[in-house]
Amino acid sequence: MHARLLSRLAWRTVPRAATLAPLATQVPRIVLATTATRPLSVSAIAFKKKKGGAEPAPAEPAEAQFDPDAIQQQMQVHADKCREAVHGIVASFGRVDASLLDPVRVSVGKGSKPSPLHDYATVSVRDNMLLVTAYDPDSLKHIERAIHAAQLGVAPRVVPEEGEGVLVVPVPRPTGETRQLLANKCTKAGETAQAAVRNVRQTAQKHLKHDLDAKIVSKT
Repeated sequence: MHARLLSRLAWRTVPRAATLAPLATQVPRIVLATTATRPLSVSAIAFKKKKGGAEPAPAEPAEAQFDPDAIQQQMQVHADKCREAVHGIVASFGRVDASLLDPVRVSVGKGSKPSPLHDYATVSVRDNMLLVTAYDPDSLKHIERAIHAAQLGVAPRVVPEEGEGVLVVPVPRPTGETRQLLANKCTKAGETAQAAVRNVRQTAQKHLKHDLDAKIVSKT
């Protein structure tokens, strides 16, 4: 009975081993085949793209920023403003002249652009005062306000005896105090123009440095 049982077990085990043997020899081949067909080249390319990234687009040529003509024009504008301011200050130094009111700019309403005084009135000289005659009597209050805003050291006033639409602007005689005041105004006007020209120069230096770094211009 034992012999029969052993033979039956042997018969069942041998075929299973025989059938499993080819599979055992094929397993490594399947693994090798699987590892051999992995897309190594694709992953390497993906890693290379991830590492290097896309190629940068060619840089556009830089534009020149340094413009000598524009710089000279800006400096000239500030110099002209200083000359005009000093001229107005000196003209008011005890000398009765219609040019004393040249710096005055009149605005007749909200949103209107300030315009020179001669667009709204005429200026004449009588003794030691100026007479401002408005073309439109309704604009006289705007003219008076504009003369005060100009800070010329004069005090316009309405004199009914002179007629409708007429302002009288007395020109005071110079004193030691007024001379010092006028000198301070001239100094301030010069300092304002100097600061403005300095700012233009600093901006020009930055533009020139940009052009040198971009190799648009050379030092030679």
